[in-house]
Amino acid sequence: MQTIRWAALALAGFLASAGAAVTVEVTSQPPLPVANLFVNPGLEEGDGTPAGWAVSASDPGVVDFSYRKTGGYRGAYLRMDAHGSTSNGYLSQPVRLAGDTLYRAGIRVRLRGGKMVLWLHAWVNERRFDERVYHTSWGALPLIPDFVNLDWTTSPDPEAWIWVGREFRTWPEQGSVNPHFGVFFERGSMDLDEPFIGLARTTLRLTAGGAPLARVVLYDEAGEVRWDSGTLAAGTTRLEQDVPDLPTDTRYRVVVTTRDGEETTQWHPHGE
Repeated sequence: MQTIRWAALALAGFLASAGAAVTVEVTSQPPLPVANLFVNPGLEEGDGTPAGWAVSASDPGVVDFSYRKTGGYRGAYLRMDAHGSTSNGYLSQPVRLAGDTLYRAGIRVRLRGGKMVLWLHAWVNERRFDERVYHTSWGALPLIPDFVNLDWTTSPDPEAWIWVGREFRTWPEQGSVNPHFGVFFERGSMDLDEPFIGLARTTLRLTAGGAPLARVVLYDEAGEVRWDSGTLAAGTTRLEQDVPDLPTDTRYRVVVTTRDGEETTQWHPHGE
């Protein structure tokens, strides 16, 4: 009889332990990954130029465009070659937006020389909305590479795809923006791919439960701590926490540590 009672207690303990497994749930609002508002954002569709995009220069005789289906950051991309400094050259597409909202915009660029610009502009009640980011390489300088090594300058690796982007807030009465990406009045050469425009910030809701919890930490993909519960009170078996104003251009990792030192990890969103 005593043996049966100890067996029953052991079984009860096992079931209690099994029922104390840690559960982690992560949701976001707006959901990650956020929608890319560009049409044909991968530049994959199109014949002579990417479908849905305008390709233009103030002086067409100065800037050449080449739409290539392979070899980009992912598949197709647009190459721009500027033979002088008297013209711009742009890949552009207007986008409808909501007023007084924080967005982010950017593009992958492989810059061999010259100056690349990300130009966000719009007319709003006869006022110009105008925000810009520049990215420069000395690779087009005549002294390079014969007299000056490119490595001696602050230029980016000409074979590397670099993300050039920024966050911007629309004005309350603003309903659109016209992003332009490309050559800005300097001789040079660049490749453009994977343009993006979408909401810049999200709120993550973290829910953890099960075994007694010791700590919950939220990291971004680069390993930076975005929120830390600190040491939780003894007996805590459930935690719900909203973490607002988080960038949408990364993934997040939640690490839950129990009182017995076990760690459970959850990524959001899953996969790439």
